[in-house]
Amino acid sequence: MKDYLGIINFRHACKIFDENKKVSREDIDYILEAGRVSPSSTGLEQWDFVVITNQELKQKIREVSWNQVQMTSCSHLIVVLAKISDLKSDSQYVANMIKRRPDKTPQELQNRINFYKNFITENFKDDDELLYTWAHAQCMFAATNIMNAAAFKGIDTCAIEGMDRHAVGKILNIDTKKHRVAIMIPVGYRLNEQPPKYRRKTDDVITWIE
Repeated sequence: MKDYLGIINFRHACKIFDENKKVSREDIDYILEAGRVSPSSTGLEQWDFVVITNQELKQKIREVSWNQVQMTSCSHLIVVLAKISDLKSDSQYVANMIKRRPDKTPQELQNRINFYKNFITENFKDDDELLYTWAHAQCMFAATNIMNAAAFKGIDTCAIEGMDRHAVGKILNIDTKKHRVAIMIPVGYRLNEQPPKYRRKTDDVITWIE
């Protein structure tokens, strides 16, 4: 599929996946790469991904995710985690992300570290809840790219926020000081035909100011 709008229209919230069809490692790596290189606020890449194929684990997650069949019928379940402690102003992660730039002098890098420290302190006050809200929003960029990359390959997905995030995190043994679950994306091949897509008309959505 080469037309981008075709990709967008192919993508839909797949409710039931064909359990007999598995996504190849090559394709899942391609899909994850699209998430990895996604844009993020201040370039801090506020996400990490967990990929689950273990059926028993998927069943446990299904039980705390409104019993949605996507959790167990999918080929792969991608859990997008929002960073928390790594985003705090004094974290080594922030410093390391800035120091990746080989074209900057030591003083320029230090100035950049100081800028980020002030930015994070002033806007998010190193507060876990505020940092999660920020990181969650950034995770949506990665999630969107993951789903669109899958659609490009003719692979289906479904964005899942209907879950007990705390319970999912506990099942995955997530340290909530370090990460929180942002969104889950089941990946696989549709079992049923795609339903009609309903959207508002163009004139109802777009306002031009000239």
